Amino acid sequence: MSCSAPAVSHFRDVSYDACNKRNPGSGCAALQGFNRSHAVLGTSDQCIATYPGDFAQALIALNATVEISGKAGTRNLPFEQLHKQPGRSPDIETALVPGELISAFLIEGRWPRSLYLKVRDRQSYEFALASAAVALDVHDGFVRDARVALGGVATVPWRAREVEILLKDQKFDDTLARRVAEAAFAAAVPRRHNAFKIELGQRVVARALLQAAMMEI
Repeated sequence: MSCSAPAVSHFRDVSYDACNKRNPGSGCAALQGFNRSHAVLGTSDQCIATYPGDFAQALIALNATVEISGKAGTRNLPFEQLHKQPGRSPDIETALVPGELISAFLIEGRWPRSLYLKVRDRQSYEFALASAAVALDVHDGFVRDARVALGGVATVPWRAREVEILLKDQKFDDTLARRVAEAAFAAAVPRRHNAFKIELGQRVVARALLQAAMMEI
């Protein structure tokens, strides 16, 4: 049985001892257990829990900044830097320090070609198996700028910089969408039950890019 998100009940259920997020140093039952819903990007030998939310990927794609308030005052941080990959300390999930709270999200600029695409096992009340938030600036068929964030496949809301770099200044078409989608998962580390997420994630990225590029503005 897995130990943590997106199987949230396993993370919250203290009867599962081996969860490094909840009980540092106890191990991660998901590494060798049933890990179908777990991450293939940003993992470590301490934790492969998937970040389960939807909202964060959209904020990354929109290049948002998070405003953080605490005893020392207010500071701003690029939203993509808020969450921490598990590494050796999976129990430390964000860049927040004790006493700090998120007080605002700031989004500058405008991305008229933007969308969020989510694939899941059922229609409602379900975490993503794979998702993509994309924002494109396309002019005369060429990509001037792009932001791509992935969900359901990584330990944190995942910014796919490889995709953004490969898209920039290129003429957009189906072939390009498929090629950059494959690059998004070049560093993926699959486990016994979740290897399918690589191909699924690639298809979600390519489909999201194609739908965004075809939007009427």
